[in-house]
Amino acid sequence: IPAEDLPYIFDRFWKGDRSRSRASGAGSGLGLAIARQLVQAHGGWIDAQSEVGEGTRFIIELPRG
Repeated sequence: IPAEDLPYIFDRFWKGDRSRSRASGAGSGLGLAIARQLVQAHGGWIDAQSEVGEGTRFIIELPRG
């Protein structure tokens, strides 16, 4: 995920690769927004770190019960 796209990846309906369509297997742009809402509903936070060509790491922290 390019650095300029990272601030937007948790926004609803946001897609980084605008050339992909649902017909070609692209999603609706809701998955990470839903993940963020679920994590926040449990009092936690989610973040992403990415290097193009290397991969992306998602970090989720949830409070202990």
